[in-house]
Amino acid sequence: MNQELTIEQRFALTRARYEVGKMSRLALEKTALRLLKTRMEQKNGIQSMLAANGILFKIDEQQGPLPEIISEDTFMELLEMQHQAGDEMPTDIMDVGWEDDDLDGDDLQFI
Repeated sequence: MNQELTIEQRFALTRARYEVGKMSRLALEKTALRLLKTRMEQKNGIQSMLAANGILFKIDEQQGPLPEIISEDTFMELLEMQHQAGDEMPTDIMDVGWEDDDLDGDDLQFI
């Protein structure tokens, strides 16, 4: 399913390319995480809406354009090492809430 983009969407992508070129690394990191979080929330919302209307199916999580730089095992080892070094980020995936602590309401401004 490869749909053509509208002129408005092409304009938005061109503008985003320009603005991304002007952003700091921290701003880029937060923007990428916000976009991924929003995409996940949209997927969950669509699944919930459809389930409420009697349509059940699973939408697979695809990590799209994000490359896998390190394996899941290596990532978990890094988390555990950071935790042992005194970092406050928990290593238990069931500890809900920490994954987006710094994404909302942080006065980050794009220039």
